[in-house]
Amino acid sequence: MKTGSIKIITPQTDQQFEAYFLTRYEVLRKPWGQPKGSERDGQEDTSMHFMAINEHEEVLGVCRLQFNSPDEAQLRYMGVTGKSQGSGVGRMLLNAAETAAKAKTAAKMILQSRETAVGFYERSGYTVKEKSYLMWGEIQHYLMEKTL
Repeated sequence: MKTGSIKIITPQTDQQFEAYFLTRYEVLRKPWGQPKGSERDGQEDTSMHFMAINEHEEVLGVCRLQFNSPDEAQLRYMGVTGKSQGSGVGRMLLNAAETAAKAKTAAKMILQSRETAVGFYERSGYTVKEKSYLMWGEIQHYLMEKTL
């Protein structure tokens, strides 16, 4: 998927995966003092990974798609760099993940949204199902869902 000078790719090379995980860490973990490595879990090898890059191959945002069952996909680790927020990168990543989930026969997508991103997901057709957990004692999350 490509829009203007931004394209969505799935990381393939070691260098691309290194940049992908570094962006996940810097956007989603480092600002809260979490250790390097906390941006990964045991489901990396069985998930689909998406990365938004510009014409200079700079990473603008990332997300991961995992399947909890044949009909339920889950968006995880969605993060857009500060300079890229509001530029459509998040929507492009979300669309790529939803398209891939539908192609694999998922009927719905769930995600755990940080409170600050609930509006973004609502504008994309997601609904809040419940207030779920408080990450690191300060980041409220909400379980959200969308029928694909």
